[in-house]
Amino acid sequence: MLSFFIPYKSSQIHCLQWGTGEKILLCFHGFGETADSFIPIARQVENKYTIIAVDLPLHGKTVWKEGMTFTIENLVAIIDAIPVMHKRSFLVMGYSMGGRIALHLYQLIPQRIRQLILLAPDGLKINFWYRLATQTIWGNRLFKYFMKKPGIFFRVTTTLKNRGMINMGVYNYVHQYLNQENKRTQLYTIWTTMRKLRPRVKMIKALIPKNNTPVLLIYGRYDRIIRHTTGSHFKKGIEDYCTVHILPCGHRILHEKNTAAIAALL
Repeated sequence: MLSFFIPYKSSQIHCLQWGTGEKILLCFHGFGETADSFIPIARQVENKYTIIAVDLPLHGKTVWKEGMTFTIENLVAIIDAIPVMHKRSFLVMGYSMGGRIALHLYQLIPQRIRQLILLAPDGLKINFWYRLATQTIWGNRLFKYFMKKPGIFFRVTTTLKNRGMINMGVYNYVHQYLNQENKRTQLYTIWTTMRKLRPRVKMIKALIPKNNTPVLLIYGRYDRIIRHTTGSHFKKGIEDYCTVHILPCGHRILHEKNTAAIAALL
């Protein structure tokens, strides 16, 4: 495994690289995770692919000094600065938040992406509360306030849960994850910084057959954060290009117990 940094403006982007395969597989991790998340998968397929995993801004060893904004244009410039990636076509894999990034990347440069591999991807269906918190000025101010005053936030989310406006999986995740101040600060900072990454699903579905791009969607059957029904809905109209696989697990699809099953699909 090779660990290296890519200089970008005032920042340093950390990447991991495995394998010597002819095909390049570019990987984006989920919220609060790192490029290390892909180690189990990389070990399984490193003879077939050259795998590059990126520590996204505000994650892992990456040092991000460009303020609270990260755009898809920033990402393309970073990708092209990776020696093995420059101007070449590649496969892209994204897990959870990384799926949203992979989708937006495909939207911008579909001609360079040979396959979309999405693991419980965010971005196919934008949650109303996420949109409110990141895409509106007042919503973002409220989001920041609630992260500083979590008691009010917890009472609001409990009320929304009781009224059926938040599913139990999201509710449990929020209350477990936001029980510490540093975690709340992390959530606000990352969500706000990544707010420009907004894939347009209708456009992407039109680009897939136009570019003859195969799409592999992998979900956990018991995932209550991102449900597998989202993938089935996305597949409608592009059945010849899109395949959905459901594994017997929850949201943590990159867990080692799923490695062999995922590797077999690649």
